[in-house]
Amino acid sequence: MDDIVETAEKAGSFKTLVTAARAAGLVDALKAPGPFMVFAPTDDAFSKLSQDTISSLLGDKPKLKAILTYHVVGGKVMSKDAIALASSPETR
Repeated sequence: MDDIVETAEKAGSFKTLVTAARAAGLVDALKAPGPFMVFAPTDDAFSKLSQDTISSLLGDKPKLKAILTYHVVGGKVMSKDAIALASSPETR
């Protein structure tokens, strides 16, 4: 079974995320046995940011790492549970 990094690379729509994970030094953590859930922004989502913003983040390892780890949840999270959390009144 592929790890998260291999899955993202094979999908082809997470190139910026994989680049950012490498720049932040998170590849080994993402290859570690989980379980954990990554709310992975696609290249399309990253395209909403300016190239200057992306370049700036890639050059600021502590900030980049903080942003990327914000998108990781330890444990097994089922999509139906994540959707429920996103739509609950407490998260609005």
